[in-house]
Amino acid sequence: MQSALLATGFAGLLFIAAFVALGLLAPDYNLVSDTISALEFTPLSLAQRANFFVFGLLLCAFAAGLRRELAGGRGAILIPSFQAAGGIGVIGDAIFVLNPLHLVCDLVAFNSALLVLLLFAWRFRAEPNWRGWTEYSIVTALTMMALLAAFGFANQHGGPAGLMEKLASCTRTIWSVLFSVRLLAGKSLGKGPN
Repeated sequence: MQSALLATGFAGLLFIAAFVALGLLAPDYNLVSDTISALEFTPLSLAQRANFFVFGLLLCAFAAGLRRELAGGRGAILIPSFQAAGGIGVIGDAIFVLNPLHLVCDLVAFNSALLVLLLFAWRFRAEPNWRGWTEYSIVTALTMMALLAAFGFANQHGGPAGLMEKLASCTRTIWSVLFSVRLLAGKSLGKGPN
C-alpha cells in the first residue's frame, strides 16, 4: 500500500504528458504562449479538466504516502498538509474554469508546492542520508519562483507565458520523481527530531 502511495509521486509525468498531447491536438492552442488552463477553453476542455482532476487526486494520494513516510520527524504534519492543499487546488482548477476562483486554486496549488519544497529542505537538514537534498530543494523552489515571475511578466507583455508556466511545473515534477525514486528504492527518511 505504501509503495503505491509513494508511486503517485510520478503523477506529474502523466499530467505533463496529457497537457502536451492535448496542446498538440487542440486547434489554435499555442504550447509556448497559452497557459495550461487555456486548454479548458478549447474543444478538448473536458479532457484537460479530467487531467487536472486526476492529477489533483494523485497529489492528495502522495500526501497520504508522505504522512506515513514522515511520521515522527520534522514537517510530519505540515509537509503532507501542504501537499494535500496543492492537490485540492489542482482539483479546484478542474471544477472552477473561470476566474477569480480558478486563479485562487492556481495560487493555492503553486504556493503549496513551493512550501512543500521549502519544508522538505528544512526536513533534509536533519537527515544525514539525504545529503545535498536541502540545497536541491531550495534551488528547485527558487527556480520555480523565478519561472513563475517570468510567467507573470510574459503574461502581461505578450511573451512565452505558457512556456514559463510549463517549465515551472516540470521543475517541480523532476524533483518529485527523483524523490519518489529514492523512496521506492528503499532510501527512508529517518524519524528525526520534531
